[in-house]
Amino acid sequence: MIAMIGGVVMKVNEDLVVRASRGEKDAFSDLYYSCYKDLYKFALYTLGDSEEAADVVADTFVELWRGIGKLRDPSAFPSWAFRILGVRCKKEIADMIKRRAVYNLEELTETPVEGSENIEEIVSENASLAKALSELDGEERMVVVLSVLHGYTNKEIAGMIGKPQGTVSSKLHRTYAKLREKLGGENNG
Repeated sequence: MIAMIGGVVMKVNEDLVVRASRGEKDAFSDLYYSCYKDLYKFALYTLGDSEEAADVVADTFVELWRGIGKLRDPSAFPSWAFRILGVRCKKEIADMIKRRAVYNLEELTETPVEGSENIEEIVSENASLAKALSELDGEERMVVVLSVLHGYTNKEIAGMIGKPQGTVSSKLHRTYAKLREKLGGENNG
């Protein structure tokens, strides 16, 4: 099955979720491989570090494995997984702040496909966006990533991070304004 969550299509095979909830390790392994990329991308953009992102995703899957038997609705698996990952990312951000971690901006920028037009411009825009994202606090980064990259609604994000919908809406609005300012004005973003 393909689940549509907040406008983002995340492929979820409900049969795999059901089988994994019964304790079938092969089914959970297949579920892992089908969801890992989306969860890792979220963690990378939220945390700004590939090793930390891989660690929180691994921890998330451990928690998913432990709790999947209690999941009542297989179609809820994607939002449940992102909710757990969000909590793990918040904890990691708090730990990173304690360690005064520095973001590796090179890992956040993607090199465009060879032959693309304006490669220098694309790389420059990606670097500028990555730098602007790294200057946001952890919760600001999280709501932007959930909204923009994953297409979740404010209501869905509120449920994932445990904040009222109005708070999420306000934070998102203020964060977009902050990003526009960092990127040089209203026409960017």
